[in-house]
Amino acid sequence: MFEQFGNIMEMVKKVQQNVDMAQEQLKQEKIEVSSGDVIKIIVNGQQELIAIQLNSKYLTADNAALLQDLLLATINNALAKSRDLNQAAMGKLATDLNLPKIPGVF
Repeated sequence: MFEQFGNIMEMVKKVQQNVDMAQEQLKQEKIEVSSGDVIKIIVNGQQELIAIQLNSKYLTADNAALLQDLLLATINNALAKSRDLNQAAMGKLATDLNLPKIPGVF
């Protein structure tokens, strides 16, 4: 009985190591999303905002509302792509480890 518990603990440890490695790889992934030449947003595979680049020629009081809308849309688009990348990586990890699909986990 204790042998089985030891095997399960080893398997859990291996899964955790693989998840940690996948998360580190996702942290290194860079996703760039642009709104024309106005805004560029860079996020990583863990939905962390890395950079916001604004083209200075559009930084005028007249463009403030447009820039705010573009920033929101571009950031949300970048985060959605990052979530998709993260879900794909975790899904692949679950498949590689032959784990059952658990909604919200993998």
